Amino acid sequence: MPHDYTLSFTKANVYALALVIPIFLLYLVPYGLVYGWETSLYDLFAFFENIPLLLGSFILGTVIHELIHAICWVWLDGTPWSTIHFGFKWSTLTPYVHCPQPIEVNNYRWGVVMPGIILGFLPYLAALILQNGWLLGFGLFFTLAAGGDLLILWLLRKAEPGTLVQDHSDLVGCIIWDS
Repeated sequence: MPHDYTLSFTKANVYALALVIPIFLLYLVPYGLVYGWETSLYDLFAFFENIPLLLGSFILGTVIHELIHAICWVWLDGTPWSTIHFGFKWSTLTPYVHCPQPIEVNNYRWGVVMPGIILGFLPYLAALILQNGWLLGFGLFFTLAAGGDLLILWLLRKAEPGTLVQDHSDLVGCIIWDS
């Protein structure tokens, strides 16, 4: 019997907004403690100095974010590329990737979390090590962009390994199938 673990794109975006302040604090407090608060703010604003680079990184990073989801599901679960669908919800300005084929829950979780790790957390760690404001902004932005993904992980927190989940075609989240 299927169990629905979904939210509308609008509701998911609202919940993701609730993560903005905690994520800002999680990233900026350690950076500020290491490099000083004034330097931290100056470094963060460096991310916004080159507008063409900023816009290009947002667009390319967003495409890569969705590709990472797909690559993980294909690689970890053997999902055929031909079943993966990419798109954009204009009403909520939200890009998405959809895999209609059921996937083992842990493989699905990895596919959900990897863009936030690769594009968000790892650039932030590099920024923290190198004192690089551009990487700080990039990592912060793409961690925030993974807010909906974090929400999906939360929805799946009680799903047992081996359970099959099916990505929902029109909403954020998935359907869990009883084994």
